Amino acid sequence: MNKHSLQTLHCRDGRSELLESVQTRRLAINDAQIRFVEPKNGDSNTHIFEGYAVKWDSINTYGEKFARGAFADMIARFESKEKAVHMYYNHGWKNMFDARAAMRIGKYIEIVEDDIGLRVKGEFTPGLSLANDVSAMVKHETVDGLSIAFYPVNDIDVEDMGDHILINRADLYEISPVDEPSDRNARLNRQAETINNLADERDACDMLTQLGLEEADARHFITKLDSIMGTRADDTSKDDDPFAFLDK
Repeated sequence: MNKHSLQTLHCRDGRSELLESVQTRRLAINDAQIRFVEPKNGDSNTHIFEGYAVKWDSINTYGEKFARGAFADMIARFESKEKAVHMYYNHGWKNMFDARAAMRIGKYIEIVEDDIGLRVKGEFTPGLSLANDVSAMVKHETVDGLSIAFYPVNDIDVEDMGDHILINRADLYEISPVDEPSDRNARLNRQAETINNLADERDACDMLTQLGLEEADARHFITKLDSIMGTRADDTSKDDDPFAFLDK
């Protein structure tokens, strides 16, 4: 990365910028949170996570909101490998005086727009000490935010909405796992991780009670769901087409 790119990137991180013209946007994790994904090859040294770096309904602490489709062009270039979206911890590339902090700690293997926002899947670099540290903090939930760093936005791609500005097109340089995001809704997906880690009925019951159900109601729900799914699995006489009766 050359000197010019350092001076023109925009980031939001809730802290005073190390470079006057650099701005970052940090997003926090609540209902849309980062979740851990078990690697398919069973490699326990590989740490993959998912989360939302931007949510469409969020206005960050800088008064900015991103429109759906704002990252479509960037995603197309990312998927065609014309560009990379880097990964640092707390926008470490800004800390030019600490070589360890400035290291890239992983890579993004998937970036998509869905109905909620900009969803990303990232992989921490195996064997890298800083990546291992961040991975441990993310797994322990002491770090749970995501933050974006992007290039200056053209005036034609910005709309003044009165109480905030709407950004219709943006090009990302990097996305960082961070301590304190500026968008309080950009978080790691803990609920999804919890569901993936359910081992038995007791785990499922505990999860449902944490969501507000009484224990008796939670157990009744599990029993009822098990009955429904068992009935569907055993019933091979019914046509898979729910509208088959129209042909009779």
